[in-house]
Amino acid sequence: MRRYEAIEEITKELKGDELVISANGKISRELFSIRDSACNFYMLGSMGLASSIGFGLSLSLPYKRVVVLDGDGNLLMNLGSLATIGHFAPSNLLHFLLDNEMHASTGGQRTVSSKVRLEEIARAVGYKTVKKVSSVQELRTVVSEILGSDSEREGPSFVLAKIESGEREVPRVSHEPQFIKKRFLTNLSNFTVTQLTTPNRLTNDRAGKFVVLKSVNFHPARIYLQRLHLVTKLD
Repeated sequence: MRRYEAIEEITKELKGDELVISANGKISRELFSIRDSACNFYMLGSMGLASSIGFGLSLSLPYKRVVVLDGDGNLLMNLGSLATIGHFAPSNLLHFLLDNEMHASTGGQRTVSSKVRLEEIARAVGYKTVKKVSSVQELRTVVSEILGSDSEREGPSFVLAKIESGEREVPRVSHEPQFIKKRFLTNLSNFTVTQLTTPNRLTNDRAGKFVVLKSVNFHPARIYLQRLHLVTKLD
């Protein structure tokens, strides 16, 4: 199974409203080629931080499914994010690790993922569901179980997919970084307003921990989210 095939299988099961954070390099390029969407946030830098961004979104938006498409080189640069995700355990986070044991985007330099059992690290830090697959059929089955409309599986979930070497020629992400950011935030804030708030009101969820404020002069790319003691300003 190659990375392109794995991303195809994952995106086939998406309903279309999930937030998808893709690691920089070939993962973002292939996702862009397969299914460009306002729900996609393509990492064009900041190597290793896809998992951290996905975690922040899943914690701030507990009613929204967040999918992270990560690579072994990326995750190895930010292993601490696994411990943080496992501790806070956002049930709406699905973390895919596409592991080809190399930095494919920069020339195929080997990583240490052949020696480090990253799925066992995820299990040890508290991911509720951990799977390892090595074929298209296995991935299809696992993705269907976790992303299926009738799935009530508890998260966070971690799926390690072993990937063969080999690249497909795909174009670079043609969107400018500013456009990617603005489109993603506009889509995110539109969802927040229609799903979680009413105009000019401050609303809390049942636990009283999630607050969304819509200002009188609302701009679709500016919304304030507060969960616990964390505040994120999107503008």
